[in-house]
Amino acid sequence: MAEPVNIIERAKAFVQSLREVAGRSVWDRRRCPRCGGTDTCKYGTYTRNPWFFGGRQKVHVQRHKCYPCNATFSEQSALLVRGGWYAREVRRAAIDYWQFGGNSLRRAVALLRAHIDHQGRWLIWRPLDAAPAEEGCCHLGASTVQRWLDVAGKTAERTVEKQLAGVSSSGQV
Repeated sequence: MAEPVNIIERAKAFVQSLREVAGRSVWDRRRCPRCGGTDTCKYGTYTRNPWFFGGRQKVHVQRHKCYPCNATFSEQSALLVRGGWYAREVRRAAIDYWQFGGNSLRRAVALLRAHIDHQGRWLIWRPLDAAPAEEGCCHLGASTVQRWLDVAGKTAERTVEKQLAGVSSSGQV
């Protein structure tokens, strides 16, 4: 399959890949990414504790072993970023708070932490919810969001000459 050319096609391909991961059947999750075989067995699990909007959640990730090629692999989730402490929704919201909210990184992170930890006036607006635990506070920092933005910028910079190829323009500046 050819690599998507412009930024719009790449975004559509990314969303489509997330939909494919989210819509996989049990049989598809067992498919080896190395050889494509389905002659696999469960090979243990490991636990991740990423931050979601609802707070920190325990997620069990199933591992598999492929008999033909002897490779081991983990099931993928559309909600999680590989190796990340924060779910995809938290990363996206942090960037949106910064970009579209016109906030500084520190203010965007403070708003996001208040949302995740249910701080401030949360219980006034949701009186039936339990009070948030003090020991499980989110420690998201502005430097972490800055790192996410740097990675996104470097990824976009590598394809800057091809980003607008084939995108129609009105001609007005």
